[in-house]
Amino acid sequence: MCEKKAEINPLGSTRAAIDPIISPVSEPEAAVRAMEESWEAAIQKRDFKTIGDLIAPDFAGVSEENKLTTRSSLLARAKKDSDTYTSTSIKGLKVHVYGPSTVVAIGDSLEKGTSKDGKPFDRTYRFTDTWVNRNGQWQCVAEQVTQTAGSRP
Repeated sequence: MCEKKAEINPLGSTRAAIDPIISPVSEPEAAVRAMEESWEAAIQKRDFKTIGDLIAPDFAGVSEENKLTTRSSLLARAKKDSDTYTSTSIKGLKVHVYGPSTVVAIGDSLEKGTSKDGKPFDRTYRFTDTWVNRNGQWQCVAEQVTQTAGSRP
């Protein structure tokens, strides 16, 4: 019979551990993974409300064009985007939990579709997003994006 023992996890709480080799995904990690997927899907659907809900009012970022961005400038740019997306996805997402209220997510955003002039595109962006839990709500407070493949819009 397997003996259960209390174990301290990185967030400081205890949990019953049966198999120390299998580590469950933490609640902050799962929440941020879901929000990253939601953000990417919202790009394809042109769902600006979802994107806006995920971004903190004091958001600060650096775009793939090396421009400083705020929440309002990021949303304005998304609304001006006239590309038609046939698919958007995230690949290689790594989520690092730095306590109960801070998470950093790094991954690749893959976008395929057609530009406003009818030319097909297949682009990859590498991103680093910093998420903070404020009053029970996760929000992206900072982002750095670099285009790694494909041509710019």
